[in-house]
Amino acid sequence: MASNISRRTAIGALAVSYAALRIPSARAAETLRVGKSVVENIGFLPLDIGIQNGIFDKQGLTIEAINFGGAARLHQATIANDVDIGLSAGPEMAFVAKGAPEIAVGAIAESPMFMAYCVGANSTAQGIDDLKGKRIAITSTGSLTEWLVDELNRFKGWTAEGDRAVKVTIGGETTSAIAAIKTNQVDATISSLQVGYLFEEQKVGRPLFDCSQYVKALEFNTIFASNPLVHDNPDTLRRFLQGWYEAVAFMKANKDETVRIGAKVMNDPPPVVARTYDSLMARFSTDGKFNPAAIETLRASFVALKTLNGPVDMTKLYTEQFLPKNSAA
Repeated sequence: MASNISRRTAIGALAVSYAALRIPSARAAETLRVGKSVVENIGFLPLDIGIQNGIFDKQGLTIEAINFGGAARLHQATIANDVDIGLSAGPEMAFVAKGAPEIAVGAIAESPMFMAYCVGANSTAQGIDDLKGKRIAITSTGSLTEWLVDELNRFKGWTAEGDRAVKVTIGGETTSAIAAIKTNQVDATISSLQVGYLFEEQKVGRPLFDCSQYVKALEFNTIFASNPLVHDNPDTLRRFLQGWYEAVAFMKANKDETVRIGAKVMNDPPPVVARTYDSLMARFSTDGKFNPAAIETLRASFVALKTLNGPVDMTKLYTEQFLPKNSAA
């Protein structure tokens, strides 16, 4: 009997030891450095939803979230290999075309409604034509906000001196936008629709119009991955994207939790986040696939605005090969 117990105990101990050796190797969390170009954008909130609800944990990922004050800083960090994944905007595929070591790997949202022109409380502006020759605040050079002002000038034919809307770089902080409006540094800001709602909440301004008035289809919010991640850890990237679109599905099904987390992360009042959720949640991509019409808008704009020299092969700037095969609808 003693011999049998000893043998059974030894076998059990070996089994436990074997399992202990295997579990860490199979479940050890990998760290991903994920940067946001700006904080106050509900389009990037799935990152925080996924972190706080254990969605990325289930994918074996630990997320180090990093907030940047504009797209230029984010892409500079990618070039310096300080960021693995960037959450920013589709027009920044121009950085990829210019040689930045990254590629777009998933669509976040393709709706122009995510962005809006906002004016101060004392502004007499009533619509798009009232921005002719006005000073517009943007976050940084090469950003979505710069592209949107350039595209507005092109769309309206404001090419002559004095007609063009003038870009004023102020950074990506909402406080900077509010200060620029209050001090009359600019006549309007090009910001997220959410910032426009915040302007109203704080009685410092209002959204004038969203960008769907002159942009129809565009890759607005986009996920970029660094080349080292793509080439050396493709499975890690796949698991991140799986977690991202699971977080989007969670958001769609859980408004109250989304608003609670969003208000804390973005430092906005819950009513502002709730209003933004109601306006934009239905417009999030659930599968990450790139809309051909939205990609064509980018290509045409790169040519029209002379963003890039020569013809543009857009297929080299993005890929869908890492997207989940069965994203939630």
